[in-house]
Amino acid sequence: MLAYARYLTADRAAAPRTLRRRMACLRGFYKDLVRTGVIERSPFAQLEMQLPRARSLPRGITRTDAARLADRAWAVCSTRASRESQRFAIAVLVLLATGIRVGELVQLRPCDYDADSGALLVRGKGRKERRVFIVDDRLRRLLARLADLAGAATLLGPGGGPWSTQAVRRSLRSFATGIGLSTPVTPHMLRHTCATLLLEDGVDLRFLQRLLGHENIATTAIYAHVGDMGLKRALEEARLLATLTLATTRNQSAAKRR
Repeated sequence: MLAYARYLTADRAAAPRTLRRRMACLRGFYKDLVRTGVIERSPFAQLEMQLPRARSLPRGITRTDAARLADRAWAVCSTRASRESQRFAIAVLVLLATGIRVGELVQLRPCDYDADSGALLVRGKGRKERRVFIVDDRLRRLLARLADLAGAATLLGPGGGPWSTQAVRRSLRSFATGIGLSTPVTPHMLRHTCATLLLEDGVDLRFLQRLLGHENIATTAIYAHVGDMGLKRALEEARLLATLTLATTRNQSAAKRR
């Protein structure tokens, strides 16, 4: 196995994801052979392999596209659209505002929302619970209405009934396509977008860690990359060349006066 891993890395220049996928497939294959009695021992038994991990930046959407999504969601909420359409529009706003995972979204129940504080009780990975806060007054009122509906099993599901993550992905793709976004948008991209935009707006990384439900802040730190528009705004505010020019002018004026 080690020789094969070296071959993939050195001779085939395999990417870290490819290498890890191949090894995982082989591990499962040999595990199944042991289970069915074809072989007695897997070559992976007691084998320690340090495989490289890919560190790609999260994919999100631009601030402009996020604004278009939000504008469309607000428009649906304020029109005579079907209740299902309005529920989904509210779900889009919750995803953008909190960055919760799609699996966390579909588990939300009416009792998980506290209208007084705007807190949502979220059940994350490993059944860990955390609270995120809805701070927009309009969204808080919309969620309060849904939470007050009797007999609903889920807070945002169609008709208050069961909701699947796949249904959310399909609906979001259609929702984004309907406003002309060319990029196929996924719930996880909205999670990345929320994190990136909050960081660009100055939210502390530790608060972001708590919002996203990351156990290790190193996981959150991947969002610390600066988006293009954030970089542009920072450079425009710094006005480096202008300040250098002003400093040079002041020095020259001082020299002439001497």
